[in-house]
Amino acid sequence: MSFLIAAAIAAGVISGTVDSTPPKYLEDTVVYLKDSPPPAAPRTHSMDQKGMKFIPHILTIPAGDTVKFLNSDSVDHNIFTPDGEGYNLGMFPQGQAREHVFQKPGGYSQLCSVHPEMLAYIFVAPSAHAAVVGKDGKFTLKDVPAGTWKIAVWNSRLKAPEQTVTVVAGKTADASFSLKR
Repeated sequence: MSFLIAAAIAAGVISGTVDSTPPKYLEDTVVYLKDSPPPAAPRTHSMDQKGMKFIPHILTIPAGDTVKFLNSDSVDHNIFTPDGEGYNLGMFPQGQAREHVFQKPGGYSQLCSVHPEMLAYIFVAPSAHAAVVGKDGKFTLKDVPAGTWKIAVWNSRLKAPEQTVTVVAGKTADASFSLKR
């Protein structure tokens, strides 16, 4: 049996719900494992600037991965963040892209100095297991190795205490969070 098949058999799922007070901030929420293994190899993800918005609104990546920032708008944009490692990728026109490697876990607001209404987030997880919470408050973390893990929530404005969850191979574990100020 190959290693990948054996790893998939020894994995489980964590699913659950998150509610928030006030509910309008639910869409800015990520659930992640704090202490599961990192991914095998770094990957590149994309975030676009289209229609004067960042797409997606929240992107989750593990530490060490790269984000390629695209500009699909007909106006120049820049990308910067004051958070974590802080960077400014400069101005670039339609059809061009810039990249950044994220080494430090945490939440990074994505801003455009020319268009202050543009805001998105990149959440850099300390592990390979993170998911953006849906509009209905539901989340799923797949292919979680069997074991006991610390599960936490990141939100741009609200907080909830971390929990411990035990994953059994081939089973689904449940976790729920209530976000508050």
